[in-house]
Amino acid sequence: MSETTLDSKGRVLIPENIRKKARLVGGSKVRVYIDNDIVMIRKSTDPHEFILENEGAIKKGSAVKMVDPIKLKKIPETKKR
Repeated sequence: MSETTLDSKGRVLIPENIRKKARLVGGSKVRVYIDNDIVMIRKSTDPHEFILENEGAIKKGSAVKMVDPIKLKKIPETKKR
């Protein structure tokens, strides 16, 4: 865990060791959530990258219903936080 300070414009500097672990670089997109008093920052995944990461996860003939990967990506985005 690291501690940082908001500047006068509300910006937060993510410490270098955390940026490296999360593979965040300048210009990376992140999502910010709040759950009660906990602020969470999560690395965004673009739809193309998401599809490539999950391609082949569900095989044809599986008991699991085939689903459009874009619809799967929207599930965590719509989950009540």
